[in-house]
Amino acid sequence: MAEAANDEITLVIDRSVAVVLFEFLSRTVDDADGEALVDFIEDEAEIPALWALLAGLESVLTEPMAEDYERRVLAAREAVMKRFGGAFSGKGGD
Repeated sequence: MAEAANDEITLVIDRSVAVVLFEFLSRTVDDADGEALVDFIEDEAEIPALWALLAGLESVLTEPMAEDYERRVLAAREAVMKRFGGAFSGKGGD
């Protein structure tokens, strides 16, 4: 089956989740071309896919350009933890 010329999807996520993902991807994928994740990827296509996700988030978020970006990231992290809880029980997120 041939793919459509514009085979895009729309993803709806909470803004705080998007900000946390943007910050994570900025640190791990954009900085040093994804070398921080080299032990965790199974296929080299995963890094460009993460770059595309980062670019998509950057295109819709205003937070990365805000003067108080760090404060907004902290607030977004708190909102995510409040809504979903932490992945590592007993450990702080810092």
